[in-house]
Amino acid sequence: MKRRSLVPAPGRRPSTRRVSAALAGVALAAVTAGCEVNSPLQTQISYQPADGVSANVGDVALRDLSLIGDGNGTVVVNGSALNDGQQDVTVQISAQADPNAATPPTGSELQLKPYEQVSLATRGLQLSQVSAKPGRLVPVKITSNTGGTTVVKVPLLPPTDYYSTVTPAPTGS
Repeated sequence: MKRRSLVPAPGRRPSTRRVSAALAGVALAAVTAGCEVNSPLQTQISYQPADGVSANVGDVALRDLSLIGDGNGTVVVNGSALNDGQQDVTVQISAQADPNAATPPTGSELQLKPYEQVSLATRGLQLSQVSAKPGRLVPVKITSNTGGTTVVKVPLLPPTDYYSTVTPAPTGS
């Protein structure tokens, strides 16, 4: 009985079909191996999933920070603030002063107890002398008595759609 050898005999070539299949497999592996290079995973890209921006000043975390108004003077501060520390904190929020302005803009002050989180729009926080158009970024100075000062560019949004109910607090007469 004659045995067949799986190794081709010297002088015989492997079939063209086998070689083509092997080359196609290698090419497919090479092409698909770099698939993520040109399109990285979206979950690995950091972004702001809200209309506003985030800022941290010491133990105070501000999230979804935005200004609501038409840009003709007074705007409402919107977003949330969290005191993640173990002591009371005073936070001051104001528009960054224009060096050419005759009077500095006024801001608002907020008291936070330890581990307290608040909605800024419900606290009636307002900034004066904001003359930017809606859609622009306004430099806002945030100061904490325990964490120093930071300046963050905050978007000014028009009081339309779901921001239509966010309005300045009425003033006494």
